[in-house]
Amino acid sequence: MRRPYGEETWCRSSRGEHGVCRSRPRCYRRLVHAVHDAVLRFIATDGGDFDALAPAVFAHQFETIAPYRRYCERRGVSPSSLRSWREVPPVPVVAFKETDLHCAEPERVFLTTGTSRGGEKRGRHGLPDLRLYRASAIAGLRRFLFPDVNRTPIVSLIPSCATAPDSSLSQMIGWAMEECGAPGSAYVASPAGIDFAACIAALRVSERSGTPLCIVTTTAALIHLLDYCTTHAVTFRLPHGCRLMDTGGTKGTPRPLSRKGLLQAAWNTFAIPGYFCVNEYGMAELSSQFYDNVIRNRVGGRFARRQLVGPPWTRVRVLDPATLAEVPPGEQGLLCLYDLANAGTAFAVLTEDLGHTVSDGFAVDGRIGGAEARGCSLSAAEWQVPA
Repeated sequence: MRRPYGEETWCRSSRGEHGVCRSRPRCYRRLVHAVHDAVLRFIATDGGDFDALAPAVFAHQFETIAPYRRYCERRGVSPSSLRSWREVPPVPVVAFKETDLHCAEPERVFLTTGTSRGGEKRGRHGLPDLRLYRASAIAGLRRFLFPDVNRTPIVSLIPSCATAPDSSLSQMIGWAMEECGAPGSAYVASPAGIDFAACIAALRVSERSGTPLCIVTTTAALIHLLDYCTTHAVTFRLPHGCRLMDTGGTKGTPRPLSRKGLLQAAWNTFAIPGYFCVNEYGMAELSSQFYDNVIRNRVGGRFARRQLVGPPWTRVRVLDPATLAEVPPGEQGLLCLYDLANAGTAFAVLTEDLGHTVSDGFAVDGRIGGAEARGCSLSAAEWQVPA
C-alpha cells in the first residue's frame, strides 16, 4: 500500500539495535520522508502533477524545518491556508548564510561560492537525501545536454569533487562523468587552475579520431581557455556532435564577453556551432538546474528562441523587488525558483538575480544592485534560531 505523503519512513539501509543504521553508524534514526519518494517518481517518469505535489512538499518543510516554519507563520501562511504553490513563502538566498534549512541530518553539505560577507558566511545547503539531487541533476543533463547520446567523452574545466568536495557543481559533473561519460573523459582543471596542455591534448584526440566530445566549464574558465588559444594561435576543427556547456555567468571572468561573442568565439576556436552550446543556470541552494533549450530543440525538431528552461519538476516566477508581487510577462524582476527536488530543504528560493520571462522560459539580466530588494535585505536576525 502506498504511504501517504505525511508519513515518515526509515532510510533503505538495514537497522541495528535502537534504530541505528548499521551501514551509516553516525546516521542515528535518519528519517526519509515519503514525499521524497514521490518527487523521485516524478523525476523518473519525466512528468507528474506539480500542482498536487508542491503543497505536500511545502507541508513537509513546514513541519520539519523550524526556522522556515517560523518564517511562514510570521507571514500568515501554513499548509492549511495554502491555496496554490505560488503562495509558498520563498526563502531568500541570504537565509542559507544564517541558518540550517534541512528536514533531517544532512548527508552532504555544499557551500556557495559567494564570499562577499566573509568565508564564514558562505551559504550552506545541507541535503538530507542526496538521491534527490543526483536524480534531478542526471535527468536534467540527459534532457538538455545529452538528449541524443547515451555516453560521450567529457572534458571538464570544472575541478573534480575529490578536489572540491564542497562544490555542488563539481558533484554534478562527477555524476555526469559516471552516468554520461565515455572513455577519454578527463578533468583538465583543479582549484589551482587549468592544465592547458592536457585540455588541448584531449581536444586533439577528438579532432583526429572524429569522436564527438562534450566540454563542461565555468564561463570564466572558458574565456581563459579561449584567450589562451588566441594567444598561442591554437584552433580546432572538432567533429560534428561536439557540444559545450558553460555555467557561472560573469563571476570571475577575466574580461566581459557577451553571449553572442562567446558563441562566436566557440565556433572560431573549436568549430562547435551555437546550437550545440548550452548555458546552464544553477546555484548551490538548488537541486535542479536550468539550461538553454537549443540542443533539446534541435534534436526534437523544434524552432524557438534561445532561452533558459527547466525540467517539469521546476517552476520560475519573476517578482517585483519591492513588493514581491509577480510582474507582467516580459518585465524585469527578481527570479524566484521553485524546485521539487529541494524537497528536503527549501522548495521556493528567492534569488538575487534579475531576469525576465521569454516565451516558455526566461533570461537572466544580472544581479540586483544595492539593498533595495525586500527579499534580499532581510535581517540576519529573522533567520537566527532563538535561544
